Amino acid sequence: MNDSIFNENAGRFLTAKETKSLKETYRNCKLACGEKEEEYTRSEFFGLDRVNQLLKQPGCVGVRVHYANRWEDEDGKPAEVGKGQFKPRVLLTGVDAKGRDLGAQSGMGGLKDDGDPGEMVVGDGWTCPKQCAA
Repeated sequence: MNDSIFNENAGRFLTAKETKSLKETYRNCKLACGEKEEEYTRSEFFGLDRVNQLLKQPGCVGVRVHYANRWEDEDGKPAEVGKGQFKPRVLLTGVDAKGRDLGAQSGMGGLKDDGDPGEMVVGDGWTCPKQCAA
């Protein structure tokens, strides 16, 4: 048995009641802060192929969700700082049994590292409410 807290069984399945409560608390907080129902980001969708690519990395035991923010235009594309809206986003990375992100050297990047195809960080998922099922 793996003694690391970073293993294939980390986390748990929540009940429907817990899930509903968490989502309602988030919604109520956003509305209380003055955001409109159709404006705040509720979720972000990532395709199975991208998630599977993360999970298939050598030594990967799970996925870490990083919370992030960026300036975006009305189509959800990156914008210059101060232009458009400041939106919450998430980034997904594979994680090894020691709790280290795989393929993402956080804080180690520089211009030479921009766009490195060896980095396995998934982002730019489809956001809801803009791209939700009815």
